[in-house]
Amino acid sequence: MKQGPLKKWLLAACIAASSASIQAAKVEFFDEIDTGPTPLSLEQHRYLAFGEVMYDFYRHATFDAINQLLVNQEQSLFNEDTDYAELLLGDLYVTYGLPGNAETIFNRLLKKDILSHTRAQTWLHKAALHYREGNLTEAAMILDDKKVEGLEPADEARRKLMLANIFMAEGDFSGALGYLDGVPIETNEGRYATYNMGVALIRGGHESQGLQLLNSLLTLDASTDQALALRDRAALAAGLTQLRSGELAGAQSALRQVRSDGPFSEDALLALGLTNYRAGAVKRALPLWLEAVGRNSSHPSVQEALLLAPRAYEELGGMPQALAGYKYAAEQYREALKDLQRAIENIGQTGWADNLLPEDINEVGFLPANSEDLAKGGELSYLYKLFSSNAFAQRFQHYRQIHQIKSMVEHWEQSLPALRETYQIQQQTLTRNLPNVRRQISQHQKTQEQLMLASDKLGLNIPNFVDMSRPADVATAEQAIMWDKVDNLANQFGMLPGSTHANALRLRRVRGLLLWDIAHQSVEQREKQIQAATELEEESRILAERVAAVGAQIRDATLRTRDDLGQRLAQQQPRIAEIKRMSEDTLAALEKSMQADALALLRANQKKLADQLAEAHLAVARLQDTSVSGESKQRKGS
Repeated sequence: MKQGPLKKWLLAACIAASSASIQAAKVEFFDEIDTGPTPLSLEQHRYLAFGEVMYDFYRHATFDAINQLLVNQEQSLFNEDTDYAELLLGDLYVTYGLPGNAETIFNRLLKKDILSHTRAQTWLHKAALHYREGNLTEAAMILDDKKVEGLEPADEARRKLMLANIFMAEGDFSGALGYLDGVPIETNEGRYATYNMGVALIRGGHESQGLQLLNSLLTLDASTDQALALRDRAALAAGLTQLRSGELAGAQSALRQVRSDGPFSEDALLALGLTNYRAGAVKRALPLWLEAVGRNSSHPSVQEALLLAPRAYEELGGMPQALAGYKYAAEQYREALKDLQRAIENIGQTGWADNLLPEDINEVGFLPANSEDLAKGGELSYLYKLFSSNAFAQRFQHYRQIHQIKSMVEHWEQSLPALRETYQIQQQTLTRNLPNVRRQISQHQKTQEQLMLASDKLGLNIPNFVDMSRPADVATAEQAIMWDKVDNLANQFGMLPGSTHANALRLRRVRGLLLWDIAHQSVEQREKQIQAATELEEESRILAERVAAVGAQIRDATLRTRDDLGQRLAQQQPRIAEIKRMSEDTLAALEKSMQADALALLRANQKKLADQLAEAHLAVARLQDTSVSGESKQRKGS
């Protein structure tokens, strides 16, 4: 069978069909079907998506993490059976102040037959939820139960710390100490727990036990700023406690361990001066207070020292220095009052809370974005107690989260017109081009069917044995050309010039040699023909799959022209506007609440400064009157 030209024609037709222009549908045929990568299973898809969520979670982008989880739930990638995703979502709900949603997830997980470790973690999350909401009794019942056995060391330390804090809140210090013993004091959690326990014991009247815990922190090695600051704070708390109880030697020993350049150095200078003053060593107290006076004048301890230093001069008989000191104090108080007034005016302005937002929305912890400006104006010194309070930090955390939602909604609002316009353009393009695309793909389907039938027929026509009745069918291309020429000469021999007997013998020899050569390679050539026919059938099958894929895309495009996406996009505008309005109202309410707290704190400081200013003026007037009366007595005596 003569097969070469037919195969070449079929291959050319396949290439022409696969590269046919279907511009309206914007579909490209690929040269090869990628058979390398194996499709991911559902569980592999889940772990891949969960890895992206955990990446956002560990870089503290919790807003992105919770959005990823909710999107994957909407796409049915995660569901109620993916326990690990459910547990993380519940934890994120707690972070975002949605305890109802979190508890629903935790309760659903606890009803299922899950691993003991996952069950213990779920109970711990549920207890932490109650602890955060102030339901200490319910939290303690869970934390002190066998349900939470088998936790990781970090989670176990967290459990003990929560129990210790609950017992401290109830005044059961012995019970709290029992749980703190299991928390390593070298860890940050252990240091803070020991400090809190020590302070709680002191406030509860167990001074010796409290001092013992605070002093245990002073002997620990500290390499980080956080650990060093906590050690300074413990030394300051121990010193102030002993100062109040009259143990001046112990107070001095503790206060001297506070670093001179640490965040509590001003408080330590003031307290150390008071220990010397109460011990009768006024000369030792004076240099400490003078050192404090040279520090930040907006610090409360420095403002106290502004009056104590001239008082010490007065007791030592240095009336000119005392008078100058009181005048300097009055001047500093007036400047501080001006700073306070500017801070009050600044806080009262709209957008004050926005100025506190950090530039990086994923930044952890609380530090105002304009902290340098606040420090220059003295505002930070007055508001540090407010910034460090848990209630204010929680409200500001909610403010940050709602501000993120508002930013996201504004982004949606800006993107919606472009989405609607893009959708309209897509609809117009599909409506205009789909009829022509359907006609072209119908023609390609018919051509492809013809090609497949021809390739099948070609494979069937190859005999199961080497058939030498038609030598050209099992010959190579060169042999087929030679055979065609020799066969034509044999058929026309006798009509051509030189048709002699000798030439007839020569032609017969050539014909015989050529037949032998063809027969010698016929088996190999037949195998090549079978392989080529198989490859042609496979190419026809791949072409059929491509044509079918294009047909499926055309059907999908047809469905897109009939969907209600345009209507749904139009309905999003009022919804987005409502969410934006609600977020703006919530932000305004939170800002007003935070402003009220800040203004109340600043006004309390303002009143205290006014009293101190009045006291400084009275001291100046008193010393001036004493000086005038002394001069009068001296003149009368002379």
